[in-house]
Amino acid sequence: MQAKRYRPIPGTIGLFFGGVWGVFGAQALSQDWRSAGIAGAVLVTAVLIALLWRSGGGTGGGLFRKRTYYLAVALEVAAIAAANLLMPRLGLTGYALQILGLIIGLHFIGLWKASDMARFLGIAAGMTVLSLAACALPAPLRDMVTGFGNALVLWIGAARVRPER
Repeated sequence: MQAKRYRPIPGTIGLFFGGVWGVFGAQALSQDWRSAGIAGAVLVTAVLIALLWRSGGGTGGGLFRKRTYYLAVALEVAAIAAANLLMPRLGLTGYALQILGLIIGLHFIGLWKASDMARFLGIAAGMTVLSLAACALPAPLRDMVTGFGNALVLWIGAARVRPER
């Protein structure tokens, strides 16, 4: 009897959202480079996902607290909605990507609490520190750094997952 092969859905989700952040970063590039940046982000994401699935990477069947996860996602959605309401009133619309990165980064603390997987703390730290540090940069550099930087954080975080042996 052959063992059931694990499908690396969590890693795939992380890599996919890394690609989304890469596209966000590419939006800040000049018109001449924007399409190439988007294509690059999509290509890197596709290659990483293909490699993950080919290796059967990931871990499955471990601890996962659904209620904690749902709470983390609910708080993330509420924080994004509140930020969208408050940013224009506070004159912070130029920092929308950094605020989004901060909120999403913090939501990884909830994923850590839901799974006890320490890699989520690394992702949380990487995304929040990078997003906050990018606030000190001039536009459009801050959006490039936030987008491409958070893409790298997620790509590395998802790549660190190894199959169970």
